[in-house]
Amino acid sequence: MQKGRDTLVELTFFLRNALLIFAILPAVSLFLLPQFEDVLVRLGIPLLSLLMLLSGTLPFLKTEHTFWRPIRAVTIALCLTALLQYCMQLDPHEYPHLVLFFAAVYMGSVYADLQPKGTMVFLGIATVCAGSVYGDISKEVISRTNGNDTLYLVKGDTVKMESYFICFPNSGDASGEEIIFLERIPIRYEKGAVVMFDEMFFKAEKTHLTSAAFFSDIDNAWRRVPFPNKTQKETAQEWRNGVAGVDITASLQKNIWSTIKTEIIVESEVKKLTSVIAIRVTRYKFGVMVWFGVFLVAFGIIQLFLKRNHSVQTTPE
Repeated sequence: MQKGRDTLVELTFFLRNALLIFAILPAVSLFLLPQFEDVLVRLGIPLLSLLMLLSGTLPFLKTEHTFWRPIRAVTIALCLTALLQYCMQLDPHEYPHLVLFFAAVYMGSVYADLQPKGTMVFLGIATVCAGSVYGDISKEVISRTNGNDTLYLVKGDTVKMESYFICFPNSGDASGEEIIFLERIPIRYEKGAVVMFDEMFFKAEKTHLTSAAFFSDIDNAWRRVPFPNKTQKETAQEWRNGVAGVDITASLQKNIWSTIKTEIIVESEVKKLTSVIAIRVTRYKFGVMVWFGVFLVAFGIIQLFLKRNHSVQTTPE
């Protein structure tokens, strides 16, 4: 019985190390060949998931623990993965992210429960992977306009986005540092006000402050006017979600709970000459979880190094 367990441990350990060596290739290629990012990420997700499942199973194989402990780790991982799917409603093509999240939570639960050697390092790796998955699936393109993720700006323009306003000042060159984010100040619409949205007319059912998106208010604040009269047509103004306020670029960049990434997309020389830039602004949520995982990994490595030095110093000659 013991011999069979030892053989299984050796086989699992060999598979994990083999996968680790194989997983290094797409990781290195991701830095050297960024143009193949999509392919390398699709290859890396299943490899990383298998690595963490094997790493989480090894502690159970090495020690004689009761059967309910691995069941508990699997249950915790399943519950959190189901909760993530319930909240985010992922599409089938995103299910590999759920598998990676499950594997990360499973491995983290195992090491938090059993506390074998290198617990802090593996907890950090699990936190980084789970945080990366959540950050990737919860990202929002906030520069979306009319179904297009790309926003075109002319020098001097101030344009509304989903939750903020964005400004492209006249001074300087076209660079990411030059883009300024402005606070959105909601507009107060009085009861009875008539507005236009998507070539349709709506009448305010109550006095309210606008949300970032029109459809957030449509159920309880607006009523469609299918046949507007002449006065309504003449007085109706285009619906706006707010007006530009103070500069909040610095506060967004220093926010630990979410990260704003601005990509400058140069599509043609003509747009350069006409001072037009195309940008895509994406918001990533809860990035602090990834940094916390990195801290745990670094702290765990230092802890292992200190323990090793201590054991060497205390070993009698």
